[in-house]
Amino acid sequence: MSPRTLKAIGLVYSAAHVFFWCLLAAIVAIALFSIPRISEARAVAERERLREISAENRFFCEKWGLRASTHEHLICTMDLNEIRSRAEKRLTDNDQF
Repeated sequence: MSPRTLKAIGLVYSAAHVFFWCLLAAIVAIALFSIPRISEARAVAERERLREISAENRFFCEKWGLRASTHEHLICTMDLNEIRSRAEKRLTDNDQF
């Protein structure tokens, strides 16, 4: 190989080396800024999920004639939560295979 070709290969290698180090630094910076927001987003999603479940429970129990804030409505809600819990457990058990 000629010295000119070797010099060109060296320049390409150096440029690629600098590029990948800059890319790594950018990824690390993005990760550091994103980590606190991830836990925040999870908390918001969990609150929304609980609100949806509560609304579903209220809808189904009232559909069957159980007025809100009564003992029967509370028992109905507890039963629905138990059904959901069992269904989620079955899904996670099936995912293990």
